[in-house]
Amino acid sequence: MTLIEYSLAVFSGPDSIKDFLHPENQITPMVELPAVLNPFLKDGVHIFAKCEYLRPLLNIKSLQVLGMLKDAQNQGMLTGVHTLVENTSGNTGFSLGVIAKVFGIPNVKLVVPYDIAPGKIEMLRIAGTQIEPCKTGGIQKAREMGAHDGFLNLDQYANPANPQAIERWIAPQIWRQTGGKISVFCAGLGTTGTIIGVAQFLKRVKSKALIVGVNLAPDHAVPGVRTLKRLEESSLDWGLLVDYRVEMEAKESYKKSLELCRLGIVAGPSSGFALAGLLKFLSQHDSNLHRNEDGEVVAVFICPDTPFPYLDKYSTYLDPEDF
Repeated sequence: MTLIEYSLAVFSGPDSIKDFLHPENQITPMVELPAVLNPFLKDGVHIFAKCEYLRPLLNIKSLQVLGMLKDAQNQGMLTGVHTLVENTSGNTGFSLGVIAKVFGIPNVKLVVPYDIAPGKIEMLRIAGTQIEPCKTGGIQKAREMGAHDGFLNLDQYANPANPQAIERWIAPQIWRQTGGKISVFCAGLGTTGTIIGVAQFLKRVKSKALIVGVNLAPDHAVPGVRTLKRLEESSLDWGLLVDYRVEMEAKESYKKSLELCRLGIVAGPSSGFALAGLLKFLSQHDSNLHRNEDGEVVAVFICPDTPFPYLDKYSTYLDPEDF
C-alpha cells in the first residue's frame, strides 16, 4: 500500500535545522507485517507498523515537544524563561534538550526515574540536559520546580497541546497512508497523548474505527508506558476515547521488539508492547472488528522509538533461547 510519494529532502539556509525538525516536512513510513508476525493475515487482517522512530530525533515525542513549545510561545509563556523542567522517562527529555535551543531556551532540567536505562541517561547527556533522578512523585516535583522564576514545566501529563500535536501531524498521515481504510488503531498508554490525538481525529472521520489502548501489567517495566495505577497521574482524559483496553507484560514486549528488529523494523520495547497488545486484542475480539467494503481489516500500531537506549534490558527480560 504505497500511497505517498516522497520528495527530495534537502534543508538549507538559516532555518535549516528548524525546517528539518518540523513535522510538516516529515513523512514516516507505514510498513505491513508479514505472516510471520501476523497470524491473522489469512483472515484478511492487515497489520501496519507506523514507524515514528524514523523522525529526525528518533522518537515520536519530538512532535509533542514541538507542539507544546509552539503553544507556550503563542501564549507568551516563554518570555523570560531560561530553563525548561520536565518529568520524563527519556524521549521527551532528549527532544526537549534539542528543540528548546530552537526556541532560544538554553537549559533543560529533567526529573527522571531512578531506574532509568543507562542508555537513556547517555542520550540525555548527549542532548545537553541536566538530570535529576527521582524515586517517586516526579511529575509533581517537575511542576514545583517549573513554578520558579525563569523556569517552565510544559507538563506533558496535563498539557492539551500534547495530544493536539499528534492529532495535527500523525493522525492525518495514518488516514492518508491507509486510504481511509483504517479499522483498528493501537498504542501503548504512557502520557496518553498519542492515543488521544489519533482517537480524536478518527472519531471525526471514521467512527467505526476501534481504538485500543495497552496498559502495562503491575510490577512490570517497559519504558514510556504505564500501569493503570500510574496512569492515574496523567490528567489527560484518555478513558472516554479508548474502545478497548488490554494489559501486557514486559517479556512479550521485548520479544516482539526483537522480532520486529529482525525483520528490518528497528523498533524498541514500547513498539513491541503495542504490537503484542494489538495481537492480544485481535485474538479476543474478532467478531467486533469492522471490515471495509473489500472485507478486510486494516490495523495500525505505533512504533515510538528504537531499541538502542535499552540494549542492556533485552538480555534481562528475555531467555537465551529467545535470541
